[in-house]
Amino acid sequence: MSLQSRVLVLYLCIGVLVLILIGGVLPATLHKQNLDTISAGSISQLRHIDFALSTFIGEARHDVSELALNAEVRTRDDAGFTQFLNASEETFQYSYSEKELAIIAVLKGYQVSHPYVSSVYMGRENGAFVRSFPRRPTAYDPRERPWYVLAKEHPGEVSVTEPYKAVTTDDVNIGIVTPLQDPDGTIYGVVGADITLVNLTSYITSVGQVGGRDMILTDQKGTILAAQDPALLYHPVSDILGDLAPAFLSSQEGVLVLEGSYLMYYTSPELGWKIGTFVPFTAIDAEINASIQRILLFVLLALVMLSVITILALHYTVIQPLSSLTEVSRRIAETGDVEQEIEVTGTGEIATLSQSFRAMVEKIHSEKMGREQALLQLEAYRDHLEELVAERTRELATAKEAAESADRLKSAFLATMSHELRTPLNSIIGFSGVLEQELAGPLNDEQKKQLAMVSESAEHLLALINDVLDISKIEAGQLNVAASPVAIAPLR
Repeated sequence: MSLQSRVLVLYLCIGVLVLILIGGVLPATLHKQNLDTISAGSISQLRHIDFALSTFIGEARHDVSELALNAEVRTRDDAGFTQFLNASEETFQYSYSEKELAIIAVLKGYQVSHPYVSSVYMGRENGAFVRSFPRRPTAYDPRERPWYVLAKEHPGEVSVTEPYKAVTTDDVNIGIVTPLQDPDGTIYGVVGADITLVNLTSYITSVGQVGGRDMILTDQKGTILAAQDPALLYHPVSDILGDLAPAFLSSQEGVLVLEGSYLMYYTSPELGWKIGTFVPFTAIDAEINASIQRILLFVLLALVMLSVITILALHYTVIQPLSSLTEVSRRIAETGDVEQEIEVTGTGEIATLSQSFRAMVEKIHSEKMGREQALLQLEAYRDHLEELVAERTRELATAKEAAESADRLKSAFLATMSHELRTPLNSIIGFSGVLEQELAGPLNDEQKKQLAMVSESAEHLLALINDVLDISKIEAGQLNVAASPVAIAPLR
């Protein structure tokens, strides 16, 4: 396989490996990124929905407040108003006074102009109850209802009740109520408007969904106020979230992982309600797969372009110069002719390789020429070998004679010098001993020390001279060796 083919296969392997790595690493990375992106976008849309819902509730509060200021509604003459304290469906008959009819007209006008309001009503301290549309005649005392109690507990305010079940229907309502007060603060009634959870769900749906996905609305306690599935209304959110319900209720916003979907939720700062949207796993997986396909396509195109450009560049800068060098080396190996034309091509390491190869061939050529010259010289030496041996033998004999003469002179010199040196050394050693014995007079400690050093040095020098003399005798073959017994123990 040619170098170009191997490079192409290598790039294909690298490309496949890169695609496999990207395909293995990207899903986890993109999953978190897409989840964060979808979560941020969903929560942002939930904030907009919360703004619309808060605005809707705010407008309803304002309208109820305006309704409580209506002169017809504020009338104090409520003795003839309809009461249901002891009403019975068999015997009850409606009988409206003119004032009550005027109030009903006001309440009905408000309800008709507000399509998400299911009922507008007024309760009085005498037990009277007036509503925009007739109710089923069953026993009913408004003063005992949660909406009436809440309004009386918050005089001068417009309050929103917790969800409660209607008495005469299966609807679950939230009430927006405010008390009717005299200038002295005396409360003589309560005005309110109900929004059923069905209407609230319709309103949220009309405001907008997050990506067309199911939504949920709960109050502070986790009671479901609005959902796409009517069967969930007024149920605790734990029916859906299970063990995750405490986390949902305790945090301001976040993402919960459910079975098959994510719940992204946001808490209304004004209402305290929680708005959530369910995002199926498949939605995120679909986006991840689309992103991966786009990325892999771009990576594949980039790898193809990179491979083409790299192979072209390698062909002109690496493969072609290497092919030329390979061809030259093949011719040299086949013919043994090192006088080949070697062109230096390419740049960088390839040019250095070409130069080194050419230098190597030139060196081989020069060494070949040197070996040929050396062979010629060897042949010349071979032809004159006997003459050279005889001449060298004569030179060695002369050198040997000179060396032996020098050796004899050296031995004689050493013997003479040993004798001449030992005589004064013996005198020095003798006189030092006389002085150390204080025969010539007493000595102080320092003098004794100095004399000991002189005596020791003289003894050492004498031993060296004796060793030199022994060496001279050994070289002359005059040294006698005597064997004698020696005690081993003292030598340890």
